[in-house]
Amino acid sequence: MTLILSWLFILALIVPDLSSSLLHCPSRCHCDDEKLDVNCEEGHLDVVPIALNPSIQRLVIRNNKIRIIDSSVHFYSELTLLDLSYNYLFSIPDRTFVRQSKLQQLNLNHNKISVISNRTFVGLAELLVLNLRGNLIDQIEPMTFAPLVKLEELNLGQNRIENLGLSVDGFLGLIDLKILYLDDNRLEVVPADDTFRPVDKLAELYIGTNSLSTIRNGAFAVFSELTLLDLRSSLLRNVSAETFAGIENIKSLNLADNRFEKVPSQALAVLRRLEELSIGQNYFAAVPGNSFRGLSNLKRFELRGSLYLKRIERAAFQTNTNLESVAIESNKALTEIEEGTFSGLLYLKHLSLRNNGFQRLDEGMFSWNNLRTLDISDNPINCDCYYSKLLHRLQTASRISYNATGCPHHLPDQWECEYILDKNKNLISVLVLAVAIVTAIALTFYRFRGLLREYVHNGCKNKTHGGGAGPGVDINSVDYEKAITEDDYVIRQSNLYNNQVQPILNGYPAYMQQNSVYYNKPLPITEL
Repeated sequence: MTLILSWLFILALIVPDLSSSLLHCPSRCHCDDEKLDVNCEEGHLDVVPIALNPSIQRLVIRNNKIRIIDSSVHFYSELTLLDLSYNYLFSIPDRTFVRQSKLQQLNLNHNKISVISNRTFVGLAELLVLNLRGNLIDQIEPMTFAPLVKLEELNLGQNRIENLGLSVDGFLGLIDLKILYLDDNRLEVVPADDTFRPVDKLAELYIGTNSLSTIRNGAFAVFSELTLLDLRSSLLRNVSAETFAGIENIKSLNLADNRFEKVPSQALAVLRRLEELSIGQNYFAAVPGNSFRGLSNLKRFELRGSLYLKRIERAAFQTNTNLESVAIESNKALTEIEEGTFSGLLYLKHLSLRNNGFQRLDEGMFSWNNLRTLDISDNPINCDCYYSKLLHRLQTASRISYNATGCPHHLPDQWECEYILDKNKNLISVLVLAVAIVTAIALTFYRFRGLLREYVHNGCKNKTHGGGAGPGVDINSVDYEKAITEDDYVIRQSNLYNNQVQPILNGYPAYMQQNSVYYNKPLPITEL
């Protein structure tokens, strides 16, 4: 009897440990009974385990092989988080979560769920976050989310939802919804106001990566409290000022990866409270001056991956004096950025010009007042004196953390650059002086061209008639404008010939002219 009691006592001490270590926690799972947390990530499970501590509050079973959710989840009524993402769930039976009255976050993303209904989420009155991203859902039935009266974030991105698949009452009941993901679906137009009216308190709307092409004016006007709008990858060619009517107070806008052939300055100008703008991967070749006029509150700017961008003009950010962070990266055709482009940005702290096509960068481009980080790496920089001076400035500025492109050959030092600079200055001075002299001479000739023409004309006349005037005769007194007959001309030429002066007629001496008057007269007998 004593022996039996001893064995019972020993079992009483051992069994709880055995049940805790062997029965309650499956292999490849981590169970924390103090934090009431179970993590079975990549545990090769094909069903939800039922032998866990029923008081657990967090259950993570992601990256497993679970194909169906059965009644096993009913055992865990204290759950506040359930993560079943990256499994093979094809469907969710009705009222599966009816006992999860304390659940606040449910992750069902990246499964193969195709159908959800107004009975799928019954019982989840405290749910705040629902993630259904990366499934096969193609339609939202009326009242689907009605049981989720406290839901604040709904992720329906990367599904197969079309405009016809969105019921007018699909979002009914989501009166507290703040964040909605509808990106990467099959929407061709922004859903009508009636569809979105139940969620008019949205703060963030992600609707990019759809085939929107164009957006009707005032399409987002129902969202009077919207602060973030994501329209990336939507095949947009243009937007107008009326496109953003009603949401002038948004603070973040993403227009990257569309088909804009020029910066939509007019449409952006109405968003006076905008603080973040992303506009890379579009078709425009230049960012002209005042492209972002009106955006006086802009603080963060991104322009990445534009294949056609070649030039950024000096006044591009002239009115955006509150910019704190600028990232202009991976624009391979971007070779020109005018000097002083960033010099007026007194509050600029972070600047990245990484992986562009810049061959020349110098310190005059930047504002050094509050700069903390500068990335100019992966550019085909010319390792000249301008770059040497820039690096010297960075090396001596202890508060700036920088990343720069290395030079494969010798980089001229400060003394070499000063010598080259002085030499270039002297050469430039000589060239400027020479150009000035040539210009002055040209202007002088141009100004007195009339007098010069008259002088040359009179000089030519003097040479032509100077031989016929004897000593003391005033050539200017001779009336050279008087018409001369052919006989007078012949007589004058004869006299000149007799005086051993051979006249020129038609470009040849008179004795060489076959039709000359000299050959028309009989020769004297003495000469025969």
